[in-house]
Amino acid sequence: MKPKVFFDTNIMLDLLQERPGYQYAARILQRQEDGEITVCISILSMANIAYVLRRTIPQNLLVPTLKQISSIVEVIPMDDTQLQKALLMDGPDFEDIMQAACAASNGCQVILTHNPRDFKIRKGLCDTLSLPMIMTPEEYK
Repeated sequence: MKPKVFFDTNIMLDLLQERPGYQYAARILQRQEDGEITVCISILSMANIAYVLRRTIPQNLLVPTLKQISSIVEVIPMDDTQLQKALLMDGPDFEDIMQAACAASNGCQVILTHNPRDFKIRKGLCDTLSLPMIMTPEEYK
């Protein structure tokens, strides 16, 4: 089974908007195309991406862009199970706690983000999840 790498929302936005450093994420995405890994994002990331892009691209391109993303990466679901686990954990950013719960529940080994400090998550009462490693795209080998 291929390793699963979870892209935080900001990593996908780097790619879409060609923000500084996007080439690191592009190289990782190429590894998926080469069959080495599976790149995942959450359904929550899709909503966040839509929210950001609706201000920067024409409305008629929004849905086609989201379709393209979903054809390239694995969009993994979030449900009440992950929410309940996230509510048992503690960290500086609840949205990132939910992302971590989603990634962990779906077998991702690594979360790539530009905000590792936001993923300083304590499992608290949630002892059933093994949280993925957190790193930046530049650190991922």
